[in-house]
Amino acid sequence: MAQDRTPAAMLRQAYEQAVRELGPRLSELTASDGFAEVTEMALAAQARLQQEIERRSRRFLHFWNLPAGSDVTVLRREIGELERQVRDLTKRLEDAARDEGRRP
Repeated sequence: MAQDRTPAAMLRQAYEQAVRELGPRLSELTASDGFAEVTEMALAAQARLQQEIERRSRRFLHFWNLPAGSDVTVLRREIGELERQVRDLTKRLEDAARDEGRRP
């Protein structure tokens, strides 16, 4: 049987060889306590960096009197609450009108 020499087949063979050679070593590495600690530190650093970026962008936008994402979130929550109140009031008015129609 002739060996397939297409680029896709060659890439697949290279991938399979890398998995065979590196797979066990990577599994061992990722199972170690040190890897977990480094990952935890990296995630904590990423979270702090994200918070700092958000804080600075919020300050920049507020300096130019523009809404930040947190402002939009608050407004969306308030609009949702107003919509709920309007639905409740509409239902109460409809119920009251229906009750009025039943009275002699």
